Amino acid sequence: MGDGKKLKKILDAQQKSVRWLSKETTISPTTLYSIIQKDTAIRFDFALRIANVLNVEVSDICSDSALQAEDWSDESRITLPELPHGFDKVLDENRIKTYLKNSLYPLMEMFGKNNLPKLDEHLTNYYQLTDEGRRDVDQFINAQLQIKKDPKRAKDVKTIKKW
Repeated sequence: MGDGKKLKKILDAQQKSVRWLSKETTISPTTLYSIIQKDTAIRFDFALRIANVLNVEVSDICSDSALQAEDWSDESRITLPELPHGFDKVLDENRIKTYLKNSLYPLMEMFGKNNLPKLDEHLTNYYQLTDEGRRDVDQFINAQLQIKKDPKRAKDVKTIKKW
């Protein structure tokens, strides 16, 4: 069973329509209908949004999910697109894989994979802001950390290796 059939089965079980899912995820209905009708693979970023809205695991609808990788030491499980010219000196594949393995994946395990679509939305919105807007967001987050930081979460996050 391909990703499209899995998605259709979940939509039917939850009595949800493709149009409803489109509105909730901002993925075009044409794209969703195509995935279902052709039973094609779902892009991972779309799968994150869909899983969040339908309250299911990404692996329930996305067969190519990076989250299914049990053994993260097998670097071949993560395939990245070719980086634009010049970026290979700053961000090579190994560095990105190390970041995913050591930082992002442990955060997902600690705080839930279903939060990834929201994080993706925040990052996307953040990078659409002007430099001044991003500085404002950074200042706001720092101010919130001064008054609303959760000590247990902060302690847990500090255990995660970075790059």
